Amino acid sequence: MERKSIAERYSQYNENDFLTDPYFQEWVYTPTPETEAYWQEVRLVLPLKITDMDNARLYLHHISFKQHIPSDEAAQASWEKHLQLISAQEANKAAPAPASIFPLRKALKIAAMFAGVAIITATYIFFPRSATRITAQTGYGEIRQITLPDGSLVDLNANSSISYNSKWKSGEKREIWLKGEALFNVVHINKDTNNIKEQERFLVHTKGLTVTVLGTVFDVRQRRQKTEVALQSGKIRLSFEDADKDDVILQPGQFISYNEGDKQTATENIAAEKFSAWKDRKLILNNPSVSEILKYLEDTFGKKIILEDKKRDSQIINGPILLSSLDDALFVLSMVLEAQVIKKDTQTIILRTRPI
Repeated sequence: MERKSIAERYSQYNENDFLTDPYFQEWVYTPTPETEAYWQEVRLVLPLKITDMDNARLYLHHISFKQHIPSDEAAQASWEKHLQLISAQEANKAAPAPASIFPLRKALKIAAMFAGVAIITATYIFFPRSATRITAQTGYGEIRQITLPDGSLVDLNANSSISYNSKWKSGEKREIWLKGEALFNVVHINKDTNNIKEQERFLVHTKGLTVTVLGTVFDVRQRRQKTEVALQSGKIRLSFEDADKDDVILQPGQFISYNEGDKQTATENIAAEKFSAWKDRKLILNNPSVSEILKYLEDTFGKKIILEDKKRDSQIINGPILLSSLDDALFVLSMVLEAQVIKKDTQTIILRTRPI
């Protein structure tokens, strides 16, 4: 199907529309290469509908239609009991002619199945389902944007995941659990950041600390026993699981790192937009060493990178490194380090100093 016709068909769909669409249900329950290709194309054409599709798909996966088909004996017994009731009420009337057993049994089975479907349908309509937990994740080298239930946007970096409830009710905190790195652009219920109520809070949980959003745009990176937060605009508060540590309020342009091992924190001023340059497929760390860059590339692309000349580990590299692919990043490093890129196997890369 052409992209234009896909957009015309599904652009106005919401979660319930996808839930009741027969072709969508077919894809969820009995996927084929054809249906898989079709719905992947829908996701490409209508990225704003991905959350609705994911929610509908998740819900359908949690439905188990239990069919209760009575046995022939049970069907016949039920029918005979029914005839006895009629006979008792009409004792003075002639008994009805015996019915054909096979058609009756078939009819009762069909009625039983339709009754089950009717109950499921009625349950969905009159008893709204509780919120389910959604997990969005990215593979190595992949960047993805997710729209949260309140309209807030999350740009999820490679090898990362977030989980959250599919429905955020009014009067309840909005909570996200993050593994990896993400850039958050939060919709605010209360524009007065000095008077945020408990039920208006937006919380991001990582290992060892929780970020409470009092501002708008910030980046959280949780890798290798360390959590780093950079604030672009607004205001956020960091609360630590370690009861001995006081909360920290970040202002725009501030950066904080927290080491889960020694429980130490470090705060400094940076250009926060550079910290989030990964969103544009660039790596602009703050005065990074070669060792730090290699760790970042390993976490992003899932490869083991070995620098043979350990004297270069602490060397500082300035300027952006393109992250459109691992090969691009390695090419830049090989030029700066005057090294050869050797792919030892599918998972291991060696940077070896070029012979003079």
